[in-house]
Amino acid sequence: WIVALTRIISAVFRKGGDVTFLVEELRSVFDPHGGYFKKGGKFMPSLVAEIGDVLENHLCMIGILKKSEPDEHQEKYLKDKAAEYARKTSVEDSGASDYPESAALCKKCLTKAMIMLDGCLTCLNCGESKCG
Repeated sequence: WIVALTRIISAVFRKGGDVTFLVEELRSVFDPHGGYFKKGGKFMPSLVAEIGDVLENHLCMIGILKKSEPDEHQEKYLKDKAAEYARKTSVEDSGASDYPESAALCKKCLTKAMIMLDGCLTCLNCGESKCG
């Protein structure tokens, strides 16, 4: 199946045009036996989804896609809130992830970084919030 998948991806690239749709198509494939967490707490729903993740990184690196990341103000706010949360809950760093062990999975960035901040579930990785 991996050979077939790579040949299809190659054919799409050779044909030309917009290839960015491949990222979402591949990342939306879920393994019926469950996925796995990569180092840093990012959840991969399948091996095919990880290929989509690698493809996204490549397309960002060559300038075709722009990775959506929090701006510097959001980044500082999230780091401050993460530090505040760590002080409140006295979380010890296990070295496996930059996020608290009790964090939940963010459905937007698939990172185990959702914590309760100011009464709202907020992702410390991408800034996604259940409160808007």
